[in-house]
Amino acid sequence: MLSKEQRIAALILVSFALVGWIVYAVWPSRQPVLPDLPDKKPRRSWEERKDSMRLADSLRYAQWAAEREQRYDSFRLADSMRRDEWKRIRQQQYDSFRIADSLWRDSVGFRFPKRIKKDTILNLNRCDTAELQLIRGIGPYAAKRIASYREQLGGFYTLDQLSDSVLAPLHLDTLTRHFFIDPEDIRTISVNNSTILTLQQHPYIRFQQAKAIYNLRRKNVTLRSIDELRPLPELSEEDINRIAPYLRFE
Repeated sequence: MLSKEQRIAALILVSFALVGWIVYAVWPSRQPVLPDLPDKKPRRSWEERKDSMRLADSLRYAQWAAEREQRYDSFRLADSMRRDEWKRIRQQQYDSFRIADSLWRDSVGFRFPKRIKKDTILNLNRCDTAELQLIRGIGPYAAKRIASYREQLGGFYTLDQLSDSVLAPLHLDTLTRHFFIDPEDIRTISVNNSTILTLQQHPYIRFQQAKAIYNLRRKNVTLRSIDELRPLPELSEEDINRIAPYLRFE
C-alpha cells in the first residue's frame, strides 16, 4: 500500500505526462529544412553503355584509318618523286646519247655529207627543222627539240636561250654564229586577257606565279607595264627579266 507521499508523486508524474502529451498533440509540427542535394545521374543501361563503347571504338578506328592513309599518301608521294627523278635522269641520258650520236655522225659525214657551208645564217624564229639540220652539228633530234621549245616559248629573244635546262644537253654555244633573231617574230601573251591556265603554259611561268599575276590583275583591273609585277613576292628580278619579252600590256 502506497503512502500518501508516494501517491502524490505518482499523481504529479502522471499530470506532467498528460500535459506533455497534450502539448505534443496540439502544437503544430515543423518539418526540418533539408539542403538541396544534386540529382543523382540515372544509371545507364547496358545498351547505352554498349552504344557509347561502339562510338568510341568507331572514333578510334577512324583516327587510325586516317593516320594510315596519311602514311600511305606520303609513301606514294615519295615513290612518285623517286620515279619522276629516275625518268628525268634517264631522259637526260638518252638525250645526251642522241645528241652525241648526232654530232658524231655529222662530224664524220656519215649521214649528212652535204651540209651547207659554215657561213650559213638562219633566222632562229622562222627556220623549220629541215633548215636547222642544214647546220653542221644539228641532227634531226636536236632540230626537233629546238623547234618544239621555240613553239612553247613563243620564239627566242636571245641566242642564250638555246642553253636553257630543256636544251642543256645540246651544248650549242659554238653553233650560235649561224643564227640571228628578229624580235618581231616573238609571240606575246596579253596579260590583261589571259587566264591562269594560259599564263602557266609558258615555260618561264610557274603555276604560283601565274596565279599571283592573275590575282593582281583582278585587283587592279588593268595592268599597264611590267613594273607593276615587281612587288609580287612570287616573281624575282630574274623571273621578271625572263618573261618581260613575252608579256603584252594593253
